Amino acid sequence: MPAATTPTAPDAARHLHGRTLILLSNREPYEHLRDGPAAPVTVRKPAGGLVSALDPTMRRTHGVWVAWGSGDADREAADEAGRLAVPPDDPSYTLRRVWLDDADVAGFYLGFANSALWPLCHMLIQHFEFRSEHWERYASVNARFACAVADEVDRCDGRPIVWVQDYHFALVPHMLRSEFAPRDRRDSTPVIHQFWHIPFPPPDIMRMLPHGVYPAVIEGLLGNDLLEFHTERYATNFLNCVADAVPGAEVDLAARRVHVNGRAVEVGVFPISIDVAQYEELARSPNGERRARELRERHATATPAGHHQLAISVDRVDYTKGIPERLRALDLLWSETPELRGRFTFLFVATPSRSEIQAYSALAEDVAATIASINERFGTASWTPIHYINENVDAPTLAAIYRAADICLVSSLQDGMNLVAKEFIACQVDECGVLVLSRFAGAAEEIDGAVLINPFNVDGFARGIRDALAMPLDERRRRMHEMRERLRGATIFGWLDDILSRVATLAPASDPAHAAATAT
Repeated sequence: MPAATTPTAPDAARHLHGRTLILLSNREPYEHLRDGPAAPVTVRKPAGGLVSALDPTMRRTHGVWVAWGSGDADREAADEAGRLAVPPDDPSYTLRRVWLDDADVAGFYLGFANSALWPLCHMLIQHFEFRSEHWERYASVNARFACAVADEVDRCDGRPIVWVQDYHFALVPHMLRSEFAPRDRRDSTPVIHQFWHIPFPPPDIMRMLPHGVYPAVIEGLLGNDLLEFHTERYATNFLNCVADAVPGAEVDLAARRVHVNGRAVEVGVFPISIDVAQYEELARSPNGERRARELRERHATATPAGHHQLAISVDRVDYTKGIPERLRALDLLWSETPELRGRFTFLFVATPSRSEIQAYSALAEDVAATIASINERFGTASWTPIHYINENVDAPTLAAIYRAADICLVSSLQDGMNLVAKEFIACQVDECGVLVLSRFAGAAEEIDGAVLINPFNVDGFARGIRDALAMPLDERRRRMHEMRERLRGATIFGWLDDILSRVATLAPASDPAHAAATAT
């Protein structure tokens, strides 16, 4: 099959009209590491679609990226303010590092962000844990990041654009606006917007936060000029929370707009995606083709009894991903349909995650034990039902796994988007695979052609796997071809372009920097 063409990535920087883009995220785009006291310092670019998509824009605009300096040699590379020029081989923008100690990480990151906000937003309230000291630390760390961003705003000419990323910094927009409001300088007050990468829950869930904390989180987010979500449902949930928690706020659900304190806050829907061309290239490469072929020879060879298929999953070990539910469905399928034993193998790539949090470490132990039990009960001398890879896997290897698979199982209990589903589609260059997708992943609202399942319904989940295994090849090809065509028109670069073009409309005509740029 000939290689498909992918639209050229738009230059999203054109929407900035010469303004400085100040990006705030928890993860930094470059990390300085030292393997030992006498070892040389190395630079690592953390994996992730967000870094890959935004780094080129930051290079073009010579902006500033503010983030937690998490590398053990980060201080050596930065100046007294935590600033340094990046990328190391071609410095073109500024990285501003903010330092966190162990107590900050425990309270801000592992505590309130990931033990309170994360489970609430995913509506998995059994994992919700609130501690006052975690909330206080979250607020103090947010204030520290807000101060770092404000300092970078002061270094800029004109009116910069501040883009806050995710749930780690719910309070920063309000803090930042409060810092600049008394100055009464419209030409330097930044345009502030934020992308919320995870689901946003309805008011009944957010009310589990203590009195005073819930409205503080909502008011923090109302410091934005634009707040961005993956889906219309998350945006509506946020607007309903505003109506519930902020007296005096006027909420227009139809226009997705809030009027509060004499200003308007826009709420937008921008489903995130991936670098489709990059994943296609990895899957089509000679290395990707060879690895995929080897995986199929090892796990999906034809037998006299029939075709042997390969099912896969790629996840962080996280209680939101529906991993125990997935294993229960496989257990039920092999128990009730013995003729399927030996007819397909499940390759499970599971990246360790947040092992410092008890719920995560307990889940990791439970998953390993369940897999061992399933393999012991159903395995034979020539067939191991589940192959478990509990480690980080690089992108080229993942692309080969995606290409080799007949079926990809995504069973999230709640998920903001789930990019694994899109990565699988991008890497299915042979168009033979079937996506089995949870209805509760944001991707299910975008992707038409997957076999949709409810991970809480173990019978229905097992039936969905069985239907995917039995799907005729021509039906597989039709569905996958259509999904791939749609995905090529909705890449992460389009996501970035859509957001920054919307942000450009928020600048008033009286803004000197904007007026000068648009006049030329």
